[in-house]
Amino acid sequence: MSGDIDFEENLQRCICLDSRYMLWVIDIYAGAKNLIEEMDIVR
Repeated sequence: MSGDIDFEENLQRCICLDSRYMLWVIDIYAGAKNLIEEMDIVR
């Protein structure tokens, strides 16, 4: 939470991705269907 005080250019990053892609990676690529089953996914 140091970003609340001062931005540290070498340490802080922002990553944006589509949640559908994240779910696909978890399900297909990582093979973690148990994580998908635990989520309340609203369509």
